[in-house]
Amino acid sequence: MTLVVGHRGAPTQRPENTLPSFELAVEQEADAIELDVHLTADGQLAVIHDATLERTTDQSGAVAEMSMVAIRAADAGYRFQTDGDAYPYRGTGLHVPTLPEVLEWLPDGTGLVVELKMSRAADATVAALRGSRVLEAGLVTVISFEEQAIDRVRELDPTLPTGLLLVPSLSWAVEHRHQGVYPWEGDLGMDPMPLIAQANAYGIRLGCYVVNEPQRMQHLAATGLWGFVTDVPDIARATLGRAG
Repeated sequence: MTLVVGHRGAPTQRPENTLPSFELAVEQEADAIELDVHLTADGQLAVIHDATLERTTDQSGAVAEMSMVAIRAADAGYRFQTDGDAYPYRGTGLHVPTLPEVLEWLPDGTGLVVELKMSRAADATVAALRGSRVLEAGLVTVISFEEQAIDRVRELDPTLPTGLLLVPSLSWAVEHRHQGVYPWEGDLGMDPMPLIAQANAYGIRLGCYVVNEPQRMQHLAATGLWGFVTDVPDIARATLGRAG
C-alpha cells in the first residue's frame, strides 16, 4: 500500500506546520504527517519550514537567532489566506509548535516524517524522538536535503530510519546505510518503474514529494511507490481509497 503523508499537515486548508493542520491531516486519514524542524538560539526545536518567520507569521527574524519564547509569541496563523481574501486564523492563538509538543500530541498509529532543515538540529531531534511513542511503534523517519544531517542521525541512533531528499542517490544511501530516498516527484519521470526496481533491489524505500494531482497519485500507487507527500491528504485518500 502506498502511504499518504500530509505535507506540513493539510496546508491548503489550515496554516502549515501548526497543530490544527496536523490534526486535519489525521482526520483526513493520512498515514503520516511531515513537518520541518529548525534549531533555535536556545537549543529548542521549532516546527517551521523557513529559516525566518516572515512568510508564515506576523513577525520577522531568523529562527536560529531567536529563543523559542520569542518565536512562540508570533502569530502562526497570520499569513494563511482562504478564497475571498479572508484570514480566518489571524489572532486565534496559533503559535509555532515545538517538536516535543507535536510528539506528545501525535495519535497512536499515525506516522511521522521529520525533515531536518539544518544539520545542527540532528542531535536535538534524536534526543527528542528517543522514548517517543511514534519511535517505539516504528513509525518515524528523519529526512533531509543535507547528507551530513542524516549521517549524524545514523551516527547517534543506527536504528532510526533516515532518508535523503535527492535523486539519483540510491547507491549513496546504501553505502551510508540510510533506509530511504524521497526525491521530488518530477525526478521520478513519467515511468518510475526502473528506479523503483533498483530501489527494491537495494532494499531501499522510494517515496517522493509533493504529489497533488489525482491521476499522478493513482499512477505512482500502481507502480508500488512506498509513499508520497501531498498538500491535499483528503484528495489523496479519496483517490487511493481507505487506509488499510
